[in-house]
Amino acid sequence: MNSRRLIACFFLLAASCAEGAEPSRKSADDSAKKPGAKSRAEQIRAAAPIKNFRLPTFTVEGYREFMLRAGEAVVPSPEQINVREMELTVFTRTAEEQIDAMLAAPSASFFPKDQLVRGDDTVRLERADLTVTGAGWTYDHKAQKLTINRAAHIILHAPIGDVIK
Repeated sequence: MNSRRLIACFFLLAASCAEGAEPSRKSADDSAKKPGAKSRAEQIRAAAPIKNFRLPTFTVEGYREFMLRAGEAVVPSPEQINVREMELTVFTRTAEEQIDAMLAAPSASFFPKDQLVRGDDTVRLERADLTVTGAGWTYDHKAQKLTINRAAHIILHAPIGDVIK
């Protein structure tokens, strides 16, 4: 049963993330005929949490962009996915598919259309050259930017050279 929900979630996300997709004339006409009618994507909701949630994304060239994993996910609307035990793996977007960064948080909300992840709890970002921790955070994947509002700590793993002189 969980695999059916996961498949429904992927179709829901694909429909909500499709850029430039236009509704068919028939569905638009049907909605216009029925007052208060909602589109099929708006009607789909996950009745129960999705266990072991996985959402891979790819570039136009077919390379991995990022992989959102969670122990549990709830889809309250097509525009938002609430997750627990989140792991977001960001790839280099090249043929080598190397890991660029990993974010981990106990809970977060993912907004697929804007490619934003946001959480009030703690977050940990790991890269080869640094580790960042904090709370009250937002990760904007399009801008490749992590904003931490509280208790930010940065550990540099690379030499900083003459920067502190």
